[in-house]
Amino acid sequence: MLLAGCASATTEERANFKRVMDRQVGKAIDDADAYPVYYRLRLLTTKSTPKGNTQQVYAAGREGKCQVGYELDSSRRIVGWSIVENPDECIIDPPRP
Repeated sequence: MLLAGCASATTEERANFKRVMDRQVGKAIDDADAYPVYYRLRLLTTKSTPKGNTQQVYAAGREGKCQVGYELDSSRRIVGWSIVENPDECIIDPPRP
């Protein structure tokens, strides 16, 4: 029973991460409330995408082990995101009551 509780918490933490990342789409990467700015994430790499956009990869997660990439259009708006590396580290604790 204890294991089931832990497994569902991890599932909830991953779902939380996905919800937060989905809400970043449409924001400018430099907005004060954009996830990388608000949490002062470390920029790891920047590269061009086949669509002509830019991908910026940041160290995220509890210990910076998750790598999340944001795809930016020419106006620096976030048009998409992806987990680049260490998906098990890409979690956000759910809000506490």
